[in-house]
Amino acid sequence: MLNLEELLNPNSFLLIENPSSKKMVFDKICIKSFENFNINKNLLLNNLIKREKIGTTTIGNGIAIPHVQDKQIRKPSCIVSILSKGLDFEALDNNPVDIIVFLILPEVSKSENLQTLAQVSRLLRNSDITDKLRGSKSEESAFAIISQYLKNKAA
Repeated sequence: MLNLEELLNPNSFLLIENPSSKKMVFDKICIKSFENFNINKNLLLNNLIKREKIGTTTIGNGIAIPHVQDKQIRKPSCIVSILSKGLDFEALDNNPVDIIVFLILPEVSKSENLQTLAQVSRLLRNSDITDKLRGSKSEESAFAIISQYLKNKAA
């Protein structure tokens, strides 16, 4: 099973100031994904929009975990975005979303992908982590918050 430590590195984080729309946020996330992982931006964006049409990827409390699974993706990766203000993501709890964990997953292992989604969801149910992430002023500090938590958990 994939560990979150394997998914995250300092380049996995993106702070977005004054987001104006869901599409704008998805665009920025897909550009960052292309820059980091050399995955076709349009492939990601099209799959992301398709996935969102199926139903909301929010888990409540201002958090969304949109995900893409595609056979062209070779290695799981992730972009954690923190928005300076919340956006409407049609969440079931009606809360605006300000933390987005975008998972980019190979299509090969659906059960492993579900386990990865579950791990991320469990991590983000910890209000200490989400409160600290919301207060992050840099990508580096956001990475430090999660990596410190994962190190403490492993100890």
